[in-house]
Parts: sequence; C-alpha cells; structure tokens
Amino acid sequence: MIFVTVGQMLGFDRLIMAMDRWAERHPDEVVFAQVGDGRYKPKAMRWTEMVPGATFKSTVAGAELIVAHAGMGSFFVAMEMGKPIVMMARRADLGEHTTDHQIDTLKWLREKPQVFPADAETDLPAAVSRARAAARERRGRTSQFQPFAPPPFIAKLRAAILS
Repeated sequence: MIFVTVGQMLGFDRLIMAMDRWAERHPDEVVFAQVGDGRYKPKAMRWTEMVPGATFKSTVAGAELIVAHAGMGSFFVAMEMGKPIVMMARRADLGEHTTDHQIDTLKWLREKPQVFPADAETDLPAAVSRARAAARERRGRTSQFQPFAPPPFIAKLRAAILS
C-alpha cells in the first residue's frame, strides 16, 4: 500500500490530484490518502480527510512507502518506521502555503537516504518508481534512523548550557 498524507494542517490538492492520476494509471495498486481539508476528492484511490493520531503510525507501518508534503513531521515518521518517502513541497505562489519554507525543507532533505523529491507533479511518477525500488530493496530491514542526538552530543550540550 502507498500512503499519501498532506499533514494535519492544510489540504494539498496538487499532490492529491497527481497521486489520483497515478492511481488511475495503476489500478492494481492500493493507494490510501489522507487529504485534509482540500477541495479535490480522489476518484481512483481510497481516501479519508484525516487519519487519527492514534492510527497514523500504524498506517505508516503498513505502507510500502509514503508520499507526502515536504513537512518535517512526515519525514520523521517515515524515517522512524524505515519507509521511503516521496516529498513534494507546497508553494506560496500557488496559494498552497504562506511561505516557501517547504521548498527550503525539500532542498535540505533531497540528498538524504530514502527521500525521493518531486519538484513538480510531473516528477511524481518517477519519484514513486524510485521509492518503490528502494522499498523492495529494504524489505525486511529495520530502520537505522535515530530520532535523538547521540548521547555524547547531548552531554556536551548539557555541560555548555549548565556552565
């Protein structure tokens, strides 16, 4: 299953429409989307407006890969669960957000392992293909992602703050 999420705050119709087109071209694939409060309602993939927090991580855990906006929360959950993530940034010039911080976030994340950027809707199919190949390659492996800084760094930071 491919899990598409737009986060908890805003809809992201451009991403949902692009993935709905992808799902239409791949009718044998299971695609489930959390669409938020966007106007577009998918026709070729299953969807819900919101996945409750209690089931979000289990939905991610059951997915082959994640397709998401360029939000840090989506990135961290995908890495924690060892899932490849396709990310597309919301753009202020299209009225999808008030700033272009997601473009900057994606610039920073694009070279990270297991992150597959899609700079535009037309990039999405290729990014999904690359992420699916990575998911097949990683099948059965546990995530190496560490959600916290290493203890020696924390100790040095603590010492600097307390001195």
